[in-house]
Amino acid sequence: MSGRVVKWCAMLGLALGAGQAGAQEPGQVVDEVVVRGPEKTRPETVQAYSRIDAGDELAFEELDKVERRLLATGLFQEVKVSTEPTGAGRVRLILEVEEKASWVVAPTFALSSDNVGGGLLYAENNLWGRSKKFATAAQVSTAESGLFVGYLDQNVFGLPQLRFSLEGQLRSDRMDEYRPGAGQEDPEVVRRTRLNSASLAGEFGVMLFERVRAAVKYRLMSIDAKSPDAKEEVTTPAFSTGPAQQDASVRLMVGIDTRQNLHAVMEGINLEASYEVSNPEVGSDFRYRRFGLLYRHGLRLFEEHNVVLRGEAAAGVDLPFHQELVMGGNSLRGFVHRQFRGDTRLSFTAEYHFPLFTIRQLSFRGVGFSDTGLMVWRDLPADGELRDVNGRVVRGYLPDSKSGLKGSTFAQGVGAGLRLYLRNIVLPLVGVDAAYGVNSGEFRFYLVAGVSPS
Repeated sequence: MSGRVVKWCAMLGLALGAGQAGAQEPGQVVDEVVVRGPEKTRPETVQAYSRIDAGDELAFEELDKVERRLLATGLFQEVKVSTEPTGAGRVRLILEVEEKASWVVAPTFALSSDNVGGGLLYAENNLWGRSKKFATAAQVSTAESGLFVGYLDQNVFGLPQLRFSLEGQLRSDRMDEYRPGAGQEDPEVVRRTRLNSASLAGEFGVMLFERVRAAVKYRLMSIDAKSPDAKEEVTTPAFSTGPAQQDASVRLMVGIDTRQNLHAVMEGINLEASYEVSNPEVGSDFRYRRFGLLYRHGLRLFEEHNVVLRGEAAAGVDLPFHQELVMGGNSLRGFVHRQFRGDTRLSFTAEYHFPLFTIRQLSFRGVGFSDTGLMVWRDLPADGELRDVNGRVVRGYLPDSKSGLKGSTFAQGVGAGLRLYLRNIVLPLVGVDAAYGVNSGEFRFYLVAGVSPS
């Protein structure tokens, strides 16, 4: 009996030793990387996104990671990653991809309470075959109209770790202020102001270890306010009229971002903190600060089901009218577009996405959601006016505005919607939502197709 025990123990020791040796065995060395299939995307761009070069060690379990990296670029509808032996402990890495159509011309639509309109969008997702992105859009709607031009390089100098963007906007916004309270069935507009603006912004970011992201953004804006609509109850200006003013700011951001969009499913987590400052030292006529914390999380369930969570905490100090925090519409479904305003905002959204059916390349997905928000004025000036560094009024608050928790607004909306995705083309998301405002007891509908200048 004792001999058998010794024998079994010896065999068990050998098995464990073999398992540990296998776990510690180094990966195979990549002799070369071969790219097959792309018609437009340059092979070096595909290889750069794989993050694998000749001479690297490659373990078998990394093949799936490489495939996910390529799918997450949004450039390809199909990706296959494999190896071929080239010698003892050496392989050839093969990246086979099937591209999406890289450009689109499409109409855009916006339909929500107090904001109806549409326009035209042109977007190129793969400039010069190097995954650079360019988009331009024109939109006319009841609340916000304008022109937008944007360029995004998420592969600077062939390095996916570096990211640069540049965007410009011309906008005309109808800024409505409503009587306080989330329980109104038909919210009453008490002041209506037209704001015209032109802006240019550039951002440079870096991604470290495929998860740590930092960025700096500089924005320059010219802002011009018109006199309030004389038909509304309050006609004192929310923002001084006269010569256009210059608003410039620097925004710093750092965070963890492991998100990947794999066709219609988003996976991973994003945690980030931001700080924005505007003052004469950066070229601004204003002086304000803004702090933010953001949480986003995507969870895949049952292969094609997706739980998407989003939470945000934002606070501003001496925010002028055009930089105030807002909620309502697509940012808080169940309520009017930009119905609530303040300098401090807490919000949380939970969505459950699930597949319905697919017709060839067109996928129909359902979504159930809950939007919750809290908006507060922390400390309003005693005279109801906020002035810039030159003494000019940059915010005239409504007479019945209250600060602190007594004047806060808590609102919640729940509902369901439909999403459409095209697998083989770079096409903006099309969605329709029906939302019930828990506070007001009202149903509201939202349609979004494409992107808007906002």
